[in-house]
Amino acid sequence: MKLEIQLFPDKRLVYGAIPDIADENILEISCCMKGVCKYRTGSDYYYLTSKSCMILRHDAGSECRTSYSPNYCGISILIDSRCRSAGFADILDMSSVMKSIGSNEQCVLTSSEKIQKLFSEICSEISEPKTSMLRIKTLELLMLLSEQKTVSRDQQALIKQIGAFICRNAADHYTISELSEMFRLNQTTLKEQFRQTFGCPVYSYAKSRKMFRAAELISTSHMRIIDIAEEVGYCNASKFSSAFREVMGVNPKYYQTEHNKLRTQQSCFISENFTY
Repeated sequence: MKLEIQLFPDKRLVYGAIPDIADENILEISCCMKGVCKYRTGSDYYYLTSKSCMILRHDAGSECRTSYSPNYCGISILIDSRCRSAGFADILDMSSVMKSIGSNEQCVLTSSEKIQKLFSEICSEISEPKTSMLRIKTLELLMLLSEQKTVSRDQQALIKQIGAFICRNAADHYTISELSEMFRLNQTTLKEQFRQTFGCPVYSYAKSRKMFRAAELISTSHMRIIDIAEEVGYCNASKFSSAFREVMGVNPKYYQTEHNKLRTQQSCFISENFTY
């Protein structure tokens, strides 16, 4: 199920995978209810998992690509950051809220209980949309998000370097101790700031990167699953299958079968269209 509701002239609510965003000055706030969404912004990777929120600015020159696990379910609020709506100015200082929420170009937050509750309430309202109620809950959500603490840009820069290193070396395994020594950062600080920047622990982030890379190879190549497992650092096929299912929601064989079907359908469609 996919649904899009225009709440205000500059605010859209999207249930399910979000459409491609070509507009500039759009602020995306997404919450994952189930599954995983991968964001690639430049050379950085972010993984939005259950009970976490992604805040992402889509500006001129920025490029973001998203891909989803087959079981993904999420809610997104897309906001024109120029804030044309003035109907609730006496209730909420939207320019101040936007400044606070959009202080970083992107970050992933672990949702508080209040934020999770609000997203769940918004989700339940979507089955029989009541625009007035959705508007109220969305404004309440924006207020809560503006109060969340995020890592400063200077701190975030080093943590992004660590994330990029993990992504470049997806087939390898690095402990917190090893990363701490390599990047000269206290282990506790590394763990806390990594979670604040990427919304999950180092181990979960590394596993998501491995499994999305595996999914990419499954869907675009004819490699055997056992070879793909080794490519992302798994020598044990059973452990790889279990890890893949945890992240993607389905086992690798099923994922491969479905993508082979899709490739066959696309091939048939092309052949039919070029038959004279």
